[in-house]
Amino acid sequence: MTKKEFKELCRFDEYGYGRKKRNAIFYGYKEHRYKYMVKTNVQNYKKAELFNILYDWVTKGIVPDMYVNTRFAETDDQMFKVPCVG
Repeated sequence: MTKKEFKELCRFDEYGYGRKKRNAIFYGYKEHRYKYMVKTNVQNYKKAELFNILYDWVTKGIVPDMYVNTRFAETDDQMFKVPCVG
């Protein structure tokens, strides 16, 4: 899967504003729920940096560093919903 194809299957969200803005990316959509999530924790990674981290994690198995908040659902029952962002 190319990065372009992968990017089309992702959901990009921003939480907060200004210096407290945090990016989050979700992947693996199925029936209104997601399988993967990466979100900036302490350092505010740019969207492109965070996307590369998610892409490497899903396609190459490279585990994100401790500054990235991650979530992974191993089964369909563990998949999670994402709140609406306004």
